[in-house]
Order: sequence, then structure tokens, then C-alpha cells
Amino acid sequence: MPKTYLLFDAYSSPHYALFPMERWCNAHILTGNLNPKTLKGGTNNPKLMVYLTCKTTRGQQYWYLVKSFKFNGRVEKVQHYIGPEEPDDNEQERLKAVHGPELELAAVERMVKASADMFRTPYLDLKALKGLQRLKFLRRAMNRLQPPAALARESQRLELQAVHGNLLLTSEPLAREQTEAILLHDRAPAGVPLTRVLELLALRRLHREAGERVARLDRRTILKMHQELREGQGDGGLLRQESASLPGSAFVPPPPVLVEDELEALLEWWHEPSPLHPFERAALFHHRLLQLRPFTAGNGLVARLLLEGMYARAGLPTPLWQREDRSSYLSALVAGDRGDRGRLISGFWKMYRQQHYAGVRGNLDVLPAEPRQAHLEAF
Repeated sequence: MPKTYLLFDAYSSPHYALFPMERWCNAHILTGNLNPKTLKGGTNNPKLMVYLTCKTTRGQQYWYLVKSFKFNGRVEKVQHYIGPEEPDDNEQERLKAVHGPELELAAVERMVKASADMFRTPYLDLKALKGLQRLKFLRRAMNRLQPPAALARESQRLELQAVHGNLLLTSEPLAREQTEAILLHDRAPAGVPLTRVLELLALRRLHREAGERVARLDRRTILKMHQELREGQGDGGLLRQESASLPGSAFVPPPPVLVEDELEALLEWWHEPSPLHPFERAALFHHRLLQLRPFTAGNGLVARLLLEGMYARAGLPTPLWQREDRSSYLSALVAGDRGDRGRLISGFWKMYRQQHYAGVRGNLDVLPAEPRQAHLEAF
């Protein structure tokens, strides 16, 4: 009986279909020969790739461009029908350039559909969950597809935007030109105190390390982050010893004597298993930490750094805050203060979706136009 492979139809196209592999023709990787055992999911080739293959039915050959990838420990495949004639080497390269991004997105959609159903949540709907998972897998693909130099430039751009965006949500943000002068040109702008310069440099360093810090998240980690962020300001790493309030909210933070215990309880909740999506859990943690207001100053910066780390650990891109997000951000937090978790999480999702709109939608132009050779590798 012929073996059958089910290939996901990401574009409602007849080119993506269910086909019986009645007989393999001469198979080619676009960059070399492929062991037929690897086509069937063997382990003799360490990298699964995009390759050209064909099937023969009643004496007629049908050529396909196929991408194989691993998901949940299984080898999956998506394909694009090329035609009845075997293309030459130059045509193969052209086909790779034309249909490679489509195959990448088809593979992403396959993983999105399977993974989004794993979460059980009363907050985000299935469409939102798919958008988050799409971002996750596209981010992984982008890191693999982009040439190293282009990836380094993009990482620097996003880092600058993320660090500056964190400051934009504070009551005293720096101008973009000031942030660039400090981070890109190692120059302290006129009128910016040394403490602010040190704060911004620490913010960049902590942004880079956020994922690693969250991986070992405990009270000492949070205190150490705050200490580094508040260097030279006298209150770094110290829990507040005075009562606090939340501007614009009726919620009253706990008294100083309870802050440490409440922080430990929050961390215990974070480390417990949960059916929620990591994005939802990160928003809930972020909100509760700001409710506790554990420090005299710097609470928002630390909380947003932890949010970035939680996103990174979940494979999601960092939030890219804009100044106009401040009102929506505060409104979402106030909704959480009233006990409305749904509005809290949906508020965070709406801002995040707008920040990463192309990736959430899975637009083809999010993939590099001239990917490096490694685009032939598996996820």
C-alpha cells in the first residue's frame, strides 16, 4: 500500500494537497543529494531541508518542492506542485526564491494550528492564541533565515526601540535623540543627569539578559535587577519601607511589612504549572507586581523588564512600546485593579498585536527577501 503524507493547505490552494508517494523519482535537495531514508523521517541527515522530488502515477511524473520540518518530535512536510517537468539547476534556484517563503509560512501555519489548541484559557480567544503562536514560530524562522549581518542590524534596531519604549511609559521619558546618543554614540547629552545615563545603560544590559534572569526568577533576582537599575540612587535593591499608592487607581498596595511575603506568594504562583498561555501569565504577573509596588521607585521599569524576559522565554518578540501606548497600558492595569482580568489581558494583547501586526497576521513580507542558505534547514 502506498505511503500517504498529509500536507497542510495554508493557502487554500490545490498546490498544497494530500498525495500518495507511490514511487519516488530521483530526489534532489536544492543544494545537494538527499538520502531517501531522510525523506521518510530517518535520522541519518541532521538537517531537514527544502528539496525537489516527484511521484509517478500511471507513468506520469509530478514534481514537487517540499519542505520538511520537525514539530513535537515528528517530521512534517508541506509541498508546492511545480509541474510535470524536472527543472534544471537554475530553475530550481528560481523556484526556491519564489516559493521558499510560502513554504516557510505554510510550515508555520501547520505548527500554529496544532499548538494553539494546547492552551485552555477563559481570556484570549483562539484567533489571538494563533496570532501569538504565529509570532513565536515566525520569530524562530526569522532568526534562522536572516543573514548574520542583517540579523545583527535588526537586533540592534529592536533593542533600541524596546529600551526606549520602556522609558516612554514612565512619567519622565527621554527623547529618542537622547537615547540614541547614549546607546549608539556613547555620548551623554547635555542636560541629562549621570544617574539617568547609568539607568539607561543598565536598562539595555538587563534587556539583553532578561530571558536568562527570568529563567531563574526569585526574590533575589528581582532585587538584583532593581539594584543594577538604580545604581547610585541610594534605594537600589531595597524593598520600600513606606506606604504607597497607585495613581489613577483605587487599589491600595499592601503595607511595607507584607511586601516581602506577597512577593514570595507571587513568585510561587509563577512557578506553578498553568493551562494559560505564557503571554497571559506574563500580563497577570506584571500587573500583580505593580500592585505590590515593592520599591520606592523604578517599579515600572523592573516590571516591564521581567515582562520582556517572560516573552523571551516563551519564544515571543519583545514588546515595542510607543508613547501613545501609555494611556492604554494604564487603563489595562486599572481594569486589573478592579479585578477584571479579561480586560487586563485583552488590553495588553491589543497593544502587542498592534506592535507586531505583520507577524500576527502572518504576512509574507515579514520573511527576508534574500534569505541565507540556512533557510533550507528545519525548524
